[in-house]
Amino acid sequence: MSSVRPKWGSWANPPDPIDPKDAREVLETDVAVLGAGIAGVTCALRAAQCGARVVVLEKGASWSGRGGNIGVAASSFMKEQGIENDFEEIVREWIKRCGNRCDERLVWLYFNNSAEAMDWLIGIVTQYGARPVLQGSAYQGDTYHEYYGSHRFFDGPMAQKGMRAGAADAVYAMYSESLKLGVQYLFKTPAEQLLKEDGKVTGVFARKEDGSLVLVRAKRGVVIATGDIGGNAEMCEDLAPLANRCPVKYTNGSGDGHRLGLWAGGSFEDPPFPMIMHPQAYHFSSFCFLFVKPDGTRFMNEDTYAQGKCVAILRERETYAWSIVDSAWPEKVPPTLRYGGGIAWGQDFVLGEPAFDVETEKKMFERGFARGHIVTADTPEELAEKMGVPVETFVRTLKRYNEMCARGRDEDFGKRRELLIPIDKPPYYGIKFGPAVLAVVGGLRVDTKMRVLSEENAPVEGLYAIGNAAGGRYGVDYPLIICGNSHGTALTFGYLLGQQLGLAQ
Repeated sequence: MSSVRPKWGSWANPPDPIDPKDAREVLETDVAVLGAGIAGVTCALRAAQCGARVVVLEKGASWSGRGGNIGVAASSFMKEQGIENDFEEIVREWIKRCGNRCDERLVWLYFNNSAEAMDWLIGIVTQYGARPVLQGSAYQGDTYHEYYGSHRFFDGPMAQKGMRAGAADAVYAMYSESLKLGVQYLFKTPAEQLLKEDGKVTGVFARKEDGSLVLVRAKRGVVIATGDIGGNAEMCEDLAPLANRCPVKYTNGSGDGHRLGLWAGGSFEDPPFPMIMHPQAYHFSSFCFLFVKPDGTRFMNEDTYAQGKCVAILRERETYAWSIVDSAWPEKVPPTLRYGGGIAWGQDFVLGEPAFDVETEKKMFERGFARGHIVTADTPEELAEKMGVPVETFVRTLKRYNEMCARGRDEDFGKRRELLIPIDKPPYYGIKFGPAVLAVVGGLRVDTKMRVLSEENAPVEGLYAIGNAAGGRYGVDYPLIICGNSHGTALTFGYLLGQQLGLAQ
């Protein structure tokens, strides 16, 4: 039985169908991939390795490899270092953190196949001089525990050019290998509409840089790997409204692929779409001591992971909060990492190397001062004035917090006793931090073959979606259980789909 589509903005209205006769150029291929990010390039390379002809259409001027982490559940590299995750334990936690709204079949598909995909990737990337490492930064508490599996790649060609070590070298290596196999890339050529004939998606219309229309006919299927909707404020308002309330967006995703899939008969997972958020708007570090709102009051248990800090700030209808520390932070922060840590609490480090470098953090403090995101004062009253929060309220908040630390019991928010550390060594510091959106990780409904599904759960024949154009992985929130797992699912599902389409007859 068909469900009623919600009332969305004009972005959801399909355009008039393009006549194939209007295309100035027609290309014939087996697989057409829309998007040259990690998901799209992975799919293109694997399909080509399995014998398919592949054309990739990319809106930008080149391939894309944002971010540093590619998180998987297992790999031979992890096993060599003695790390073997308990899949059942992690998947149960994943489902719980997603409010039971993720597709468990997709989660298990990722867990059962990510090792194969990562081993394949490492075999390619190392040929280009990059070396794999595992990220050690992870939240250690029981409640929001994070597991190892986040892979980075150091010393590769892109890292040597100054790009962040990680996804850039991975995509560069795969892109380079795909060129050797004849994969054709059309850059600055955004897809405009899918061609559907007799109920099947058989190709895609795209606009080349000179304005001419090209039709790519794809015998085996069209793959939507166009990224997220985070840069499209209108789509976010309808599908992920919290994204528009974040002060910083590190994504310019247009949602083009989402619309193409919708117009072709696909359907979206239930909104609101989940987001990847890190509390790195303004200053990057926030630690775990005392957080106050702009009104000077405490509003949460600071003992939480990166995503939790962001959600709490947005829940309060705020765009930032203040993290309060004192002059003894160099001595107070490192011991807390055994209980928590992770993004914005500890530092990014390679597993097996020192977890926290005070001198590095001091340099970050200097940048925070220079940017106006950290203020300092000798008294709580002066600090409140510099932060612009009500003085009496803040002084009362700090006093109560220190009293609870002395008693060893957080009567307001239940912070663990081990993390009740008084803030009593002037000068005091106020660190401004807020939520930054890295990606909106929701999209088109797909099955375990990555086929786009209609509202009636029927596959839209010939149409597939992977990466952040596809939904089902997360439900309501991004589970930072394995750092970089969004990239990890993009790699895994791109690998599986490429193999599936490459071997198809």
